[in-house]
Amino acid sequence: MAKDIGRAMKFDPNTEAFQMRAQWKKQDMCRKEWFKRWAWLLDERIQAQAETEAAIKEVAAALPHVAPKEETFKTLKPVPVTSTGTIGWLASKPDCQLEIYTSWLAKPPLRLPDAWDRKDYMGSKIIKH
Repeated sequence: MAKDIGRAMKFDPNTEAFQMRAQWKKQDMCRKEWFKRWAWLLDERIQAQAETEAAIKEVAAALPHVAPKEETFKTLKPVPVTSTGTIGWLASKPDCQLEIYTSWLAKPPLRLPDAWDRKDYMGSKIIKH
């Protein structure tokens, strides 16, 4: 084993081909075994999907129907001719205005009192020596 460390491994194409064929045969046997053992899972899955679709249709029939909202197709064209072609024109469209959203801050934070505004910050009595 210690002698083989510096040498290159010999490549034998016949051995490689034999091992490749053995792998293919093993994979084919495993595929056939899988279908023998687990093909019933495929039938169970089809049955479960059919039951699920039937339950969804039953619930959909019992729930009140809401008419779907008609889709409106919005367009951003025409782009105005400006030096950059994009600055500020998008906010001019009513559908793209950000003013429709409210501020996430319901109450602005109160300013903490400044220590310099408090007369008794260092104490009310001043001791002179």
